Amino acid sequence: MSYLGGGINGYSASQTVTNYKDSEATMTRRVLRDSWNTSYARGNVNGHNRIIGPFRAINNLGDFLSRKDYICGGSNQINKTFPGGRQGPMGSIISQCDNTGVPSSTCNVKFVPDSSDYIRYKKQAAINSTYNDIGFGGDKSNGSYVSLMAVRRR
Repeated sequence: MSYLGGGINGYSASQTVTNYKDSEATMTRRVLRDSWNTSYARGNVNGHNRIIGPFRAINNLGDFLSRKDYICGGSNQINKTFPGGRQGPMGSIISQCDNTGVPSSTCNVKFVPDSSDYIRYKKQAAINSTYNDIGFGGDKSNGSYVSLMAVRRR
C-alpha cells in the first residue's frame, strides 16, 4: 500500500512558529487526501499504465488510456422516464466496452486548462511529496542543527 508522501499515514505535524497553517493548507491537504490518493495518481489501473500525463489524469481531463470516443457504461444524466411517468428507451447509453477494466473518462476531453490550473497542480504535487513528513524538512530534535553548528565552529 502506498501512502501520500511516505511517513506515518494521516499524520499532520504539530504547528510551530515558522510553520503557520492556514485554511489554504487545510484545503490543499483535503484535496490531496480525497482525490490524489487514487490509482490515477499512481499511474496504474488494473495493470495498465497511464498514457496521458499525470496532470490530465489527476484532474480528470482525458481518458486514462487515451482512447478516442470510448464509451463503456458510465453515468446516465437523463431520467429513464418521460414526463408523466411513461417508461421508454429515453437516455439509454450504447456501450462499446473493451476488456481492460479501466473506466471511461467522464469529462470534456476537449477542455483546455488554464495556466493557473497547472500552477495549482504543481503546488499540490510539491505538498504531496511531504504530506506525512513529521519534521517539515528537518528532524524532530534539532540534532542536525547541533552537528551543523559544530562544523561551523571549526
